[in-house]
Formats: sequence, structure tokens, C-alpha cells
Amino acid sequence: MEKWENQDKILLDKNKRGKDRNWRGRKLLSLKLADIFKELGYRETLIERVETCGDTLRFIRREDGSLRLYQAYFCKNKLCPMCNWRRSMKYSYQTSQIVDEAIKEQPKGRFLFLTLTVKNVPGKELNATISQLTQSFDRLFRRAKVKKNLIGFLRSVEVTHNQEEETYHPHIHVLMMVKSSYFSGAGDNYVSQ
Repeated sequence: MEKWENQDKILLDKNKRGKDRNWRGRKLLSLKLADIFKELGYRETLIERVETCGDTLRFIRREDGSLRLYQAYFCKNKLCPMCNWRRSMKYSYQTSQIVDEAIKEQPKGRFLFLTLTVKNVPGKELNATISQLTQSFDRLFRRAKVKKNLIGFLRSVEVTHNQEEETYHPHIHVLMMVKSSYFSGAGDNYVSQ
């Protein structure tokens, strides 16, 4: 039989630097999202999943007395603030693991952060603009001058929303690992604009 304790206590979770992780704030935003889905007439099962996202959190106590989340139920909806936050933590951890491994394999490699962007577009043009941006990215990374210096990259598409103008700003963030020779030579390797 399961033992349920402290059901009336509010979860207080802090990261390694002591900053509050704000589960409550994200839960409230998830509930707002569920209300928006209701207003828009989405399926009841989807609404219920978003409403109950993060309702069940079970922890185990570690030897040092701290708690570790070992079982939880999340909706996994891409628009859910709770799930987006958890997904971003997961991707951040995975990225750090990839970067650490890349540094081990290519210790002389150097990292560059690149943002590729276009002007804001209305919602009806967003899908086509993202497709065009992705095709441009692929074309850029097929260029010989880029390929000869590139060790590897991580890419992420982000879209921000301008509520005043009702436009969207798609852009691609790229973390590139390049050969150290990229910065040397008589300009043969360096790619300017």
C-alpha cells in the first residue's frame, strides 16, 4: 500500500544556485492554456490533459535528505508552459553533454553562436517563412567554405510573437563547432557576411 505524506504542503523546489523553480507559476499558466483551449473548442481529452499536467508529483528521499522527482504525469503538449520548461531543462542538459563530448574529441575546436533571422511576418505567412528560413540554412551549410571548417552544429528554431502588431519573428539559433584554423590564415577560412 502506498503511503501519502504532506499532501497539504506547497512544493518548494530550488535549483543548485538556490533559485525557486516556480512550479506553481507554470501550473497556473498551464491552467490558463487549458481555458484558452476550451474557448477555442478543442477536444475535452486534450483540455483535461493540460489541466491536470503536473498534478501528480511523487518524490523519493535521497540519502542526503533531499527529494528527487521519480514519478510524475505531464501532458507533453508543445504549448504547455510546464512541459516547455521541463523540455528546455532536458535539452539544456543534453546540449551540455554533447558539448562536453565534442570538446573531448576535438579539443582544438572553437564554438560560434549564430542567429539567422528574417523580418516579422503575419501568422498566415509563418509556416512558409519557417520553411524558407530552413531551406536557406541548409543551402548555407552546404557551401564549401562552411563545410570545410565545420566540425558539427546544434540547431534550434524559435518563434517570438509581437502582440501589438500581431506578427511573428522566426529565427534559427545555431551552436557551431569549427576548426581552430577558421580564425587563422589569409581570410581563406573565415566567412564574413
